[in-house]
Amino acid sequence: MADTHRRNGLDRTTRRRSAVEGVERRQRGLATAYQLAVALPVLGWLVYQGILDPHRFFSAKILPALLFWILAVAVVDLMPVSVAGGLQLSLSFPIELAVAFIYVPPVAAAVALLGSFDLREMRREITPLKAVFVRSEIAVSVLAESVVFHQFASIRSSWGLLVPAVLGAITAGYVVNTLLVSIYSRVTTGTRLRQIVSKMHVGTRWEFLLSYLGLSLFGVVIGRFYLHEGLWSVAVFVAPLVFGRQMYFRSRALSDRLEEQNKLLAEQAAQLQVHLGEEQHAVAELRELNRIKSEFVAVASHELRTPLTTIIGYAKTLRQPGFADDVALRDECLEAMERQGDRLLRLIENLLATSHVEKRQLALSVEGASLADLAAEIVEGLGRARDRVTIQVASDLPPLHTDRHLLGRVVSNLLDNALKYSSAESNVVLGAEAGAGVIRFWVQDQGIGISRDDLQRVFEPFFQADSSSTREYSGVGLGLSLVHELLQPLAARIDVRSEVGAGSTFTVTVPVDHPGLVATGETAPVRSGGQRFRSNRGSKPESNGQAGSNGHAGSNGHGGGHGSEAAGEPEAKEPVQ
Repeated sequence: MADTHRRNGLDRTTRRRSAVEGVERRQRGLATAYQLAVALPVLGWLVYQGILDPHRFFSAKILPALLFWILAVAVVDLMPVSVAGGLQLSLSFPIELAVAFIYVPPVAAAVALLGSFDLREMRREITPLKAVFVRSEIAVSVLAESVVFHQFASIRSSWGLLVPAVLGAITAGYVVNTLLVSIYSRVTTGTRLRQIVSKMHVGTRWEFLLSYLGLSLFGVVIGRFYLHEGLWSVAVFVAPLVFGRQMYFRSRALSDRLEEQNKLLAEQAAQLQVHLGEEQHAVAELRELNRIKSEFVAVASHELRTPLTTIIGYAKTLRQPGFADDVALRDECLEAMERQGDRLLRLIENLLATSHVEKRQLALSVEGASLADLAAEIVEGLGRARDRVTIQVASDLPPLHTDRHLLGRVVSNLLDNALKYSSAESNVVLGAEAGAGVIRFWVQDQGIGISRDDLQRVFEPFFQADSSSTREYSGVGLGLSLVHELLQPLAARIDVRSEVGAGSTFTVTVPVDHPGLVATGETAPVRSGGQRFRSNRGSKPESNGQAGSNGHAGSNGHGGGHGSEAAGEPEAKEPVQ
């Protein structure tokens, strides 16, 4: 199967590569055909004109002037101005325009063909065919300019005739040149006409128009001066063109550098803004952590002090001679001391469990477990609060193959949480039912409920809706956080339904057979590293461990910090001595 998929993938890649290569070959073929379609007719027509009237090209009076014009065009053309998309703007345009105005169309086209040079041609970056094609494009444009101009005026005509003739000539040349270039780009790269025109323009539309008209006027001036002053006047005009080119390059290089610097500064500013946001977020997190730490220290100190004060108070009471012989009072004091000691032990165990959770020191031992027996053991260990718990767990539930101690910690913390946040007269239900390969058990109370805002944070460590030391309910906010963390190694999930003033229901779904169970069905520990946590309270479940619920982490119970550090019993007070 894997080999088949691999072969199919290779076949698809090969087909895509073949398709791309086919498109490239087709484009190269079309480009070659188009280049030949332009270059061959131009060359053939010029050769025919030379044969038809050689005097126009090779007479002793004409030939030196033509060679000079060819040299002038070549000198300026060998210093082109690069524009976008690999196109180049030739500043020989006014010289070629002067040639078009002075000479008849065939001669002007021949000068443009022979004088137009391309640096890429000299560097062998383009093929000879493409070089001839580029020259032919320019020759056709100059031919169109010369034909249109000589239809309406000559270089010796008055300015009244020259201006409209020049406008018509440059329009014809521009249209022909743009048409030839756009067709070639469309054939080779698929570029649209509008994109080609925009790349051929340097600057804005108005800047291009003004510069185009200015260069056209420059061409007329060159032609008129040539008629009156001779060839040296052309050299005088070529020098400003070269100087203008150099100034353009310098200003453009400066503009490019400034643009690059601006882009770099913008990128650096954006990066600094991102870093600033990250730093501000980190500072806010540190402040929040510091606030949580301060609140936790205050709350934990209060939670530790209360049972210790009670134990010390009862111990002092028992030391008094008047109370030591009272058996009933002594038993009451000892029971209260035991409850407060148990409460203190649960708090310390939760603190230790949180430490082990953060260090990932958790071992998982899969074994057979009866949820009904486990529930009975946990409820029995609640002391006086067991009378408030109603067990609705069927005895015929299938046995679980999971970590009994971690599961017991989950049930115990949920019960402690429910008892703590409901009145002493209300009832708490611990129920369970079987599903398809899972067992769902729930803890339902009639307590204070959870607000919508607190519901999103109830499983966060140390979170409490009321974190003041004078709050109504005790705890440091670890119980539900541990429940949430203990569910991940158990492959279980938790859901919460709650309404303020109406109570909450925590539903846990645990698989009957743990995914880590050995395939043979034998009970075997599934080690994930770390030490085994054990309870020192007889039949009560272990009080350490970590698991993150793979269910609704945003669901929560009695306000995220309703931990189960304290049992559901009311807080004992120090006796009056």
